[in-house]
Amino acid sequence: MSRLTAKQRAFLSDIFPNRNNYSKHECQFYSHDIAAMPNLIKPLVGNTRPDGIVQPETEEELVTLVRWAAKDGVKLTPRAKASSGYGGVLPVKNGVVVDFFRMNRVLHIDKESLTATVQPGVVWEKIDAALEKEGLGLKLYPSSYPGSTVGGWLAQGGTGIGSFESGWFRDNVVSARAVLGDGTVRDFTGADLDLVSDAEGTTGLISEITIKVQPREDMNVVAIGCPDAHDTQRLIQAIVDEKLPVWSMLFINPRMAEMRNKAPLMEHQGKPAEERVLLPASYIISLAFRKRDADNIRQKLSELMKSCEAELLSDRIARHEWDNRFKLMVVKRLGPSLVPTEVVVPLSKLGNVMDDIEAKVDQPVVKEGVIIRESAGGKPEVVILGFIPSDQRKFSYNFVFSLALTIIKIAEKHGGRPYATGLYFARKAAAVLGGERVRKLKDFKARTDPKNILNP
Repeated sequence: MSRLTAKQRAFLSDIFPNRNNYSKHECQFYSHDIAAMPNLIKPLVGNTRPDGIVQPETEEELVTLVRWAAKDGVKLTPRAKASSGYGGVLPVKNGVVVDFFRMNRVLHIDKESLTATVQPGVVWEKIDAALEKEGLGLKLYPSSYPGSTVGGWLAQGGTGIGSFESGWFRDNVVSARAVLGDGTVRDFTGADLDLVSDAEGTTGLISEITIKVQPREDMNVVAIGCPDAHDTQRLIQAIVDEKLPVWSMLFINPRMAEMRNKAPLMEHQGKPAEERVLLPASYIISLAFRKRDADNIRQKLSELMKSCEAELLSDRIARHEWDNRFKLMVVKRLGPSLVPTEVVVPLSKLGNVMDDIEAKVDQPVVKEGVIIRESAGGKPEVVILGFIPSDQRKFSYNFVFSLALTIIKIAEKHGGRPYATGLYFARKAAAVLGGERVRKLKDFKARTDPKNILNP
């Protein structure tokens, strides 16, 4: 039974005709994100099933909803595709989930200023298709490009494909509009973007975002095999020091390579064995760069690899890795459940971090890394996304889930930090965002959302 009164439900049904739902069964789907919550944690968090779901289409509807919620004391939890696993979209105070599924339009593309203005619920693939028609492309995008949204990435923060050159997503946002907890609308630019970026929707419901884009160019790809994590670190550092004009740099660890060999992608099933691509049991670095830079980069790479015991892999492997860069979740075949763990570490400590994870985590961890050439303080960093195979139906899942904390502790030991906050890592917000920024976020929320209705 929904805790919303008949009058409240009638109001929502009037504002969101055919875009509201109070079914217990439907609401249950909105009680979790991509990761299953361990049974030992559930009693501490409580019931996270919302009382209702609405799907706004316009900023005006968001304003009406927030003003009503503030008056009636109803909590609002924004939700996009929920492709993260840190509890950022869990309605811990029940109330209403604001599903941004229908706010999915590309509003304007400006070829002169190289920007695109979009609604928060649009997925990256749709933006890229619209940009392609104008001869433009994205500066960066997440590996969940086919299914994750722009608003979700801004609300959580992050890096992805293209981040070697372009850095964190926050640095590629020109402006954002958001509906605040008091029902007012505000535009955020420059330093003020820190008040909505990485804030998990606690300070405002994002209604519009303008992002930087770039001219579309043909890309070349190269794959390099390294025997261990320390050689991988040395080669990446050499590429950074050489200032090669690489657009994107990713890597996978040997366990991920082994998994991909054992669990071929769906499009390879049923094909002759000779058409399958087998990856070497090594760290595999994938580089993408503009075709006009190809000769210079390939020549420099051949020199840099000599000192790192690395080898240039076949074009077939390079193309295979690039073509399948959006299919990270093939690791689900190791499942039936996966425990995600994501950390940020200095490039200078990558080898030590990888060694410590192998030594201290007594479960197989498949890992993918994203390299940022210039991150906080101008130093290169690595985002490591790890998955630990498990089975949420078994009691042991509770202990496997705790290994995510072990990996965070390893990262912190080497000067790293968690990748994001969300419910699970809220206490580490200062480590993720910085203490001064957390203070500003709290002060801003206290002023603009005094009833704490936005993602409490």
